[in-house]
Amino acid sequence: MDSFIATLKPQTIRLDAYDDISSMSSIPFYLWYETPIEPGILAVSFYKTLEEFPILAGRIKTGNDSRNFVVIDKDNLNLPDYTDSSCDVHFQTLKDADFDVRLLPVDYSSACKTPVAPGVFGRCMKLAEFHVLRMKDNSGMCIFASVPHTILDGTGYYSFMRRWAEISKCILAAPGQLEVPVRDYRHDRSILETGVERDSDALEPEVCEILNTSTAVSRWVAWFSPELRGRIFKYLLSSPGICNYYYQLSNAASEHLVKLVQPFIEPTVSHLSANDVITALAAVLFAQALHKAGRLSGEAVFLANVMIDMRPRVKRLTNANYMGNAVIINGATNALDPMLKDCGPQVLAAVACNIRRMVDGIDERYCNQMGYMLNKNPSGCVNLAMQLTKAGNEFMCTNHTRFGWYDTDFGSGSPALVRPAFLTAENDFAIMPGRPGQGGYELA
Repeated sequence: MDSFIATLKPQTIRLDAYDDISSMSSIPFYLWYETPIEPGILAVSFYKTLEEFPILAGRIKTGNDSRNFVVIDKDNLNLPDYTDSSCDVHFQTLKDADFDVRLLPVDYSSACKTPVAPGVFGRCMKLAEFHVLRMKDNSGMCIFASVPHTILDGTGYYSFMRRWAEISKCILAAPGQLEVPVRDYRHDRSILETGVERDSDALEPEVCEILNTSTAVSRWVAWFSPELRGRIFKYLLSSPGICNYYYQLSNAASEHLVKLVQPFIEPTVSHLSANDVITALAAVLFAQALHKAGRLSGEAVFLANVMIDMRPRVKRLTNANYMGNAVIINGATNALDPMLKDCGPQVLAAVACNIRRMVDGIDERYCNQMGYMLNKNPSGCVNLAMQLTKAGNEFMCTNHTRFGWYDTDFGSGSPALVRPAFLTAENDFAIMPGRPGQGGYELA
């Protein structure tokens, strides 16, 4: 830890409006390993990684303009919570139960118990929590990691975990066998604002309306700190009936689904990926389940919201190794009635085509204009965040299949399983890569 503190340079990182949209939630994952790593190695490599992610040791402040920023001061640090402990549960017991975390000690991690990042009354909100739990008889370990979404997006979170594993593996290797590769991670948010010009025709009219609207409530909430927003959204999103379910989808099954929809691909769509079809299938099943539960509104449409990475779409971000929030959330509008009557290939193709058209429509112009409007009107940013957390005729999909989760080898091999600890709210859906030796997908 001392070597980490010695490397710190005082700095202030102003957060972007894209960070503010996500300020109510965290990114929490479990990584399960059958062969544990010695505690000292994990701790040393953790603090080595933290040297490249100093933002995780800062304090969030809110300025007079309602915008948030992170202050990194070595004389007033806000170090991440890092815990290494053990339990009386054997790894094989958990593996046989498909890693059911209900078998773990109740106090395993305070961060495991909430999908939001409200902080704890009386102390500054931690910008990262990590808990290494070692199984009985040193039979395995679980690494739980939670980071407020306002600090890192999925790419940033994965990059930290991958870097931690990379450094640990190099330390464990024989002298001279492996060298830690040099990497440069960018946390400065100014890159998002560089070159942004107003382009009012780039966004859909309904999105512009949300972003331009300023109400008394949205102006008020715009001044809230991330901690207070977290507490409010935790209350709004809480429901005693929310459960997480996990399903396996083989490569053969996903390929079969793609083949089934091929004859019904619309002329305006060049191709459909497995991710498009899986997301469409989830949208149809969510719509039918919500209808059966009497949870749909009277609207005639169902919205399939998807998180879209801006990095491959915005030239200045493509090779920047940017760790802040660079995702746009947009929805594909689908006619509800066909989705409720059928789940056949024609309906799946129609929904998948809508999703593909929407995703393809998110280009550099769109991203620039969205950023311009979000930064111009903080209350519009609040409106968009509230719209995205509103349960109704919609669901939210996030995709982690492009991250090499099963390459996060700390030196003892690939993880047996990587899984989101929980999803943020009702109607959330995540596509994860399949486990080693199984392939395919895990759907949460």
